[in-house]
Amino acid sequence: MKLTCFFAAILTLSFSSAAISFADENHEIIEKVMKEGLKGDDSPLAKILEESATEEEVTSLASLIKTMEGTEAPVGDQDAYDDKVAELIAAIDAIAGGDMSGPAIDRLDSASNCKGCHSDHKPKKD
Repeated sequence: MKLTCFFAAILTLSFSSAAISFADENHEIIEKVMKEGLKGDDSPLAKILEESATEEEVTSLASLIKTMEGTEAPVGDQDAYDDKVAELIAAIDAIAGGDMSGPAIDRLDSASNCKGCHSDHKPKKD
């Protein structure tokens, strides 16, 4: 009986460690996209919205944003989060595909709205 409880405890700890590890990796991906791609006046996103980004910056941002595909919503509804990530990917893909029209830029601007995602999916600080 003690041996069974021991193995059950080990399995529980293993699954908990895996879940924590996945949550950490998930957080790192989202944070990297925000910090390296979307945040700030000189970010690749800002340059795209100002129509001053190079083709390399557009391609790099598209690749970076695509790393969010399959991440889990930190909080909130997963389907709503998946929809937001999919729209962001579709919007940057249009730009990366060469569509620099006003509607394409507006779509990317709307899809990358920080508050739109943070309101529903960013964990509240204690």
